Amino acid sequence: MHDTMKKYNLLPKALLKKVADGDHNAFRAFYEIIYPIVYQFVRCFLSDKEDCREVVSEIFYVIWKYKENLMTVDNIKSWLFIVCRNEAYHFLKQKEKYSFVSIDDMPVELQIDVTDVGFIDDEMHIIYQNAVNELPERCKLIFLMAKEEHLKYREIAEILSITEGTVAQQMNNAIRKITGIVKRQYAESNHKQKLFT
Repeated sequence: MHDTMKKYNLLPKALLKKVADGDHNAFRAFYEIIYPIVYQFVRCFLSDKEDCREVVSEIFYVIWKYKENLMTVDNIKSWLFIVCRNEAYHFLKQKEKYSFVSIDDMPVELQIDVTDVGFIDDEMHIIYQNAVNELPERCKLIFLMAKEEHLKYREIAEILSITEGTVAQQMNNAIRKITGIVKRQYAESNHKQKLFT
């Protein structure tokens, strides 16, 4: 994940230019770089893997269809997330699963690389994952977009159609809840270890 993010953040303008000019090989390289991130973000909106693959396929069709506009996009990452969100909403609407999809009802999966975050031990990583997974869905999505995808509050607000203030509030709530859960679970874990030693 970390290597993919590095490649993604350094997406060369020359590659985007070739894609915009209709170069199929460049589009294949572009696809291979961003597919994991696009898929992961779509999974935030759709729990079914087959649905995700269908929506991701549609997203790449949309990107190819509007490839000429790629060079005019100021922030490719935010633009891609907006395309993902819009296509996921469109898909849900078409399937008539929901007449309205609340961000609070969207499933969010935690996928954090231990080596990337720098945890001291596996036990602490498990405690951290459990804490993040206990967050309400909306709070978890915003937290993961900020911490895992390294998006700015402004970008998250734009992607999710909410205010920056809401993003900041959700991040404060997430950090406060995670800190409390981690402290509590780590203390309990250490207490159990002392009982058995």
